[in-house]
Amino acid sequence: MGVTVKEILQLPSFRGAKVLTGHSNVERTVSSLSVLEVSNADFSSQIVNSVQKEWYAEELVISSLFSIKDSIEKQCETIQYLHDLGEVGLILYYVGIVIPEISVELLKFAESRNFMIICMPENDYTLRYNEVIYEVMEAVVLSQQTINDNFVNESLEKVSLLPEHSRSVEMTLKLLSDRLKANLVLTSSSLDMINRVMWPRNSTLDVSRMIREYAPQLTHGRMKAEEVESAGYIEHRSVHQKNGETLFLFVIKENAKLPPKTIDKIGEVVQVAINLWGDKHNEVSEYALVKAIINDESEKMRRLAHQLHIDVSAIQMMWLVSVQDLSEEKKIREELEEYLAQYYKTAVIQTMEHGIVVLLGNCSYKYNEYEIAAEYMEAARYSSSISKIIYAPRMKNTTDVRRMYQLVNQVGKKVHLIYNHRKLYTAAEIRSMKRAIDLSVQGEEVIEEWLSVIAPVLEDSESIRTLTTYLLDAKGNLDDCAKLLYVHKNTVKYRIKKISEHIGYDITMNSEFYDVYLACMIYRLINS
Repeated sequence: MGVTVKEILQLPSFRGAKVLTGHSNVERTVSSLSVLEVSNADFSSQIVNSVQKEWYAEELVISSLFSIKDSIEKQCETIQYLHDLGEVGLILYYVGIVIPEISVELLKFAESRNFMIICMPENDYTLRYNEVIYEVMEAVVLSQQTINDNFVNESLEKVSLLPEHSRSVEMTLKLLSDRLKANLVLTSSSLDMINRVMWPRNSTLDVSRMIREYAPQLTHGRMKAEEVESAGYIEHRSVHQKNGETLFLFVIKENAKLPPKTIDKIGEVVQVAINLWGDKHNEVSEYALVKAIINDESEKMRRLAHQLHIDVSAIQMMWLVSVQDLSEEKKIREELEEYLAQYYKTAVIQTMEHGIVVLLGNCSYKYNEYEIAAEYMEAARYSSSISKIIYAPRMKNTTDVRRMYQLVNQVGKKVHLIYNHRKLYTAAEIRSMKRAIDLSVQGEEVIEEWLSVIAPVLEDSESIRTLTTYLLDAKGNLDDCAKLLYVHKNTVKYRIKKISEHIGYDITMNSEFYDVYLACMIYRLINS
């Protein structure tokens, strides 16, 4: 199913290359390569997000980081993006020519993420990308010509190593599709499509029509794969859910017929995936819909939304409610349903692994949506059982919903290290927290650079406490800050004025306080 990094490093084109970070990844499998040369990490993210969401769990990236050679921060951001995508590692070219040397900060950051950096021989102008690309892909193609006896275990292990939110039947189908270069379709016993993964992903092959026309004869044994039209060969296997319901897996391969043994093993992989991650995989419920959105099961999401008569395109708001007392979870969900019905025509509220997911749309325009969330937090009967609520407006599509859900899980309990006295947070605050968390692990030099913003008050405990409370806990509100510090409002006003003078930033002005805001986050992270 590919070759390991350890095997790749033995190829002639890698002679003299060194593994600098992420040494534990040498046994990981590689099945593809890509080249990344972009102006900055933000643009890289736009490229990645413009294609179907995948998990690049078996890919190595080749780059010289040419366009960001002078920015350690941008280099670290690029490593973070590649890590978040699940890339195996980075093959770094032309060190000593493009990048004079690899910074200690970059190496520490990559190591903290267990992300592999392979450095090609330094100061060597004769290196060419195509040599590594040719040798690696030749090794990959040779390794994939046969399906061995470990195919089932290897396939399932790859999915099980993914982050929790990516372990799903759909992701299993995507990995199998990439491995076999085939289209995979999972249907109910009545041939309603549940999942569809195309190869290549932008394929225009009308598999829906093929399933409609040929599946009934195939599933009843009245037709063989050889008798199907020239567009492709269709094979199928039955898989079963825990409740005994039968699903059909169709494998559609263009221009070639897969061996029966291969089809059997594909069926085994999907069967185990359904047992592990697809309980009630064809269930029609709001819970199944939310799970499909979060797991990026696009075909399943569209089918469920249609069957449930829910317009997912109307969803423009998400709340993520973390419950610390699980015995109250059902009551909290019922209270949310009752409260939000006053303001939203579309409301999907379901409990997932990490809390209650609330998807909202079609709000009455006479209400301020943030105030709706704030008022709920103030009036909730079970507020003591709620640890936090994330308020995420302007969700343009279900992709935004999924990214925010994943981002909140990445930040996790560190929310309470940064914010000591709050329970309601905005999506913008979560993004800032994630940036502060990333900066806090980039090494001493980066931390010192950021803390230098507030250095003049770091040794004054009263000033640093006032500053962090004012910006983080009180959101720049003098009255709230005074209450939290148990002092008079004028005292806070005086302290803030003196702090602004000392650090050279007017922290009462939005245009000036963002760097100070991030510095305060980093300060709390490393001192909590």
